[in-house]
Amino acid sequence: MDEDNTMFKGGCMKKHIFISVLIALFSGIGGLLMADENHIVEKVNDHLYVIQGLGGNISFLITDEGVFLIDMGNSRKDGETVLEEIRRITDKPLIYVFLTHYHGDHVNGMAALPVHVPVIATEHTLENLKNITTPNRAYNIKEAYPAAIKDLKEKAQKDSTDSEKAARELKEMQKRFEAYKNESVRYPDEIFETRRTLRVGDFTVELFLPGPAHTGGNAMAFIKEMNVLITGDNLFHNDFPYIDIRGGADPYHWITIAREHSKKGYDIIIPGHGPVAKGTEALARFADYLEYAANEVRKAKEDGLTEDEAVEKITMEPYTHLGKARFRENNIRVFYNIGVASCI
Repeated sequence: MDEDNTMFKGGCMKKHIFISVLIALFSGIGGLLMADENHIVEKVNDHLYVIQGLGGNISFLITDEGVFLIDMGNSRKDGETVLEEIRRITDKPLIYVFLTHYHGDHVNGMAALPVHVPVIATEHTLENLKNITTPNRAYNIKEAYPAAIKDLKEKAQKDSTDSEKAARELKEMQKRFEAYKNESVRYPDEIFETRRTLRVGDFTVELFLPGPAHTGGNAMAFIKEMNVLITGDNLFHNDFPYIDIRGGADPYHWITIAREHSKKGYDIIIPGHGPVAKGTEALARFADYLEYAANEVRKAKEDGLTEDEAVEKITMEPYTHLGKARFRENNIRVFYNIGVASCI
């Protein structure tokens, strides 16, 4: 979810939550049932596949022992689709699910997961699920969804060119709301602090937390025999990233992590969003972007610009080709307020 790291009181907190929830509802980063029916399944090699278009990227490793799944998509429907796609390729049982982090576009699909399949995540991800996701779901059900539906109803009733569009959106929103109310948050069954190594069939899978980056608990997976790194949202490939301060993000440490792993010599990197990358150049370019954003904001502050003026002035000109442009503002505001209590 798009959240700030500090729990604010009064209007600041309400403003922050409402804006965060609206971004989640309409952009999908928060995972509120924004499935893409045009998802694709990409074969990386004979054992490793990636599903794109169901929220964050979803990976699964097929071994003689069974299937190791990483993340599950945006909704129960997405989770069902993930399980169906796995069954199309193999009849091996699903033996583990690893959650890279707590954001809904990676975890909401667990609503479709059989209860006997164990879920693994970091301690920080468990804390985020308990302290952010669970209360936010209550808020979404009580206030955010009803407010969004009310707004669409009013637009649909107006005699304007937008009324037909609003009516379609209203119908879809009501459908999402009904599905959302019938889902619940599943917490991981097995947690680790910084590192856990699993032997899955003939493959060694190293799960590790590199430190705060996209969130405080976004862990990555390294498949040793393939020299493949699965980053979760610690890499947005060809997209502006979302910096989740409330979830424990640290954009400066994120730069360090991206730089460090860009020098590791991985053959393949599977990002949390965007296409699968050969080699490590995608990580190096991502670190370049974060450094550029930080420097642009620093210069704006030195020039005496307010936060809103910085948002207006900083266009990220060399990076306007990136997707998820709605996160440009988030990036500017985070770097502007880093270390400062503010409604980001």
